[in-house]
Amino acid sequence: MAYIEIKNAGKTFVQGGKEFTALEEVNLTINKGEFICLLGPSGCGKSTLLNAMAGFAPVNYGSIQIAGEEVSDPSVKHVTIFQNYGLLPWRTVQKNVEFGLEAKRLSKAERKETAEKYIELVGLSEFSRSYPRQLSGGMQQRVAIARALAVDPEIVFMDEPFGALDAITRMKLQDDILELCRREEKTIIFVTHDIEEAVYLADRVVVMTPNPGKVKSVVEVPLHHYRDRTSGDFLYVRDKIFELFNLKADTYIEYNI
Repeated sequence: MAYIEIKNAGKTFVQGGKEFTALEEVNLTINKGEFICLLGPSGCGKSTLLNAMAGFAPVNYGSIQIAGEEVSDPSVKHVTIFQNYGLLPWRTVQKNVEFGLEAKRLSKAERKETAEKYIELVGLSEFSRSYPRQLSGGMQQRVAIARALAVDPEIVFMDEPFGALDAITRMKLQDDILELCRREEKTIIFVTHDIEEAVYLADRVVVMTPNPGKVKSVVEVPLHHYRDRTSGDFLYVRDKIFELFNLKADTYIEYNI
């Protein structure tokens, strides 16, 4: 049985007195330990789908199950990393990473030891006593990643976490999150509108189209984990996914590369 199973899921909102359909008839299965990218233009429902899986805004119809249980609320087993980092400005790096551990009722010594481990993993040990305002955007996102992984979640949801960063920092953090999450054996659901980012990160890319949000295709990326953005194989997969967005059909497409 799939770890995450989405069946005929739909989500509607009321805006200005009118009903708006954000998601329609979404079907998707995700295995434990997969890195899945939800890819599509703005307004295609990818963040709505992520929020539904995370339990922040459950679907109106259909179902989403994780490990056989219906998703209705956020779970302590799952964490979400947003684009705006979500760090507490009055806390140091160390205390920000310890924040999630406080809910687990660990001792002060255990919290400190765990936080130090993950701060070291993201390469920020020398900044453990710094405050968010003293860090660059990329460093702040590293803190957010360390805080998320410190609570040992089963799933990490990531909503365009690198979208506000410059290209060099973004590529470095892509490498970091791949290394960290594979080392920690996490299931990752990652929202992006960047085709190259999706091909670089994902085991499978879920291509979504808007009005309403639907899954157009699920593309397996047949590349090894350490990918060369300039290789012919990488560019071939990237270009084939790009072609999907130019196809006029709005129904699900079985697509093998």
